[in-house]
Amino acid sequence: MLNEKEFERYSRQILSESIGEEGQQKLSKIKILQIGTGGLGSPCALYLTAAGIGELRIIDNDTVSVSNLQRQILYSEADVGQEKVKVAKERLSSLNSSVNIKAYKDYVDDESIKKYINDIDFLIDCSDNMKTKFLVNRTGIQNNIRTVIAGIKDFYGQILTINPKESACYQCVFSEPEEEDDSESPLPVIGVTAGVLGTLEALEVIKTVLGLPNLENQLLMVNLLNMTFNKIKVIKDENCFCYCME
Repeated sequence: MLNEKEFERYSRQILSESIGEEGQQKLSKIKILQIGTGGLGSPCALYLTAAGIGELRIIDNDTVSVSNLQRQILYSEADVGQEKVKVAKERLSSLNSSVNIKAYKDYVDDESIKKYINDIDFLIDCSDNMKTKFLVNRTGIQNNIRTVIAGIKDFYGQILTINPKESACYQCVFSEPEEEDDSESPLPVIGVTAGVLGTLEALEVIKTVLGLPNLENQLLMVNLLNMTFNKIKVIKDENCFCYCME
């Protein structure tokens, strides 16, 4: 049961016929692991925390730089040089003290991620590189964890929700690069693009928890230059590793 304070805080959400008190209680019990607290991760973490989820674990190995501030809205000029996860935890906890925020400064790889996935309900990729996105996808499939993955460039983005054993995965849609080229120049990113896609990631988690229509087996392509949103139906690739894990 929600207490009086929770009723007041989430009153506008509870008014929604798609949420109500029962839906809010569901949100308050979920545990999420979010990879990255940058352009995508900032709005995603803010809206999940504001919505009243149970626990948010965040992982990032970076520090705040001036060039981050154009799109990474968790941070301010006073935070430059500080660890992102430290600042993020403070900001998110001050936004909603009832959400259990756990922050880890760590580099994510196939081994390190195993330390953080115990008992989580959702895995969210908010990274800025393909290598990590495929890692997150693989981890979600292998551990039967629902996963949301988004990517952005300039005014464009895409997002997919993955239900292991049921829906197509990220690797069914995109080919994994054999090797990441660390010498590549940074991709152009419009701050608002990160904001829109990061917010959509949070929304996908919320809708999935509530049993509402989501982006399983559908890749949402976002073009903010001409303001179009297109959904492309995707299916499991029988040659993908996820196909034989049903």
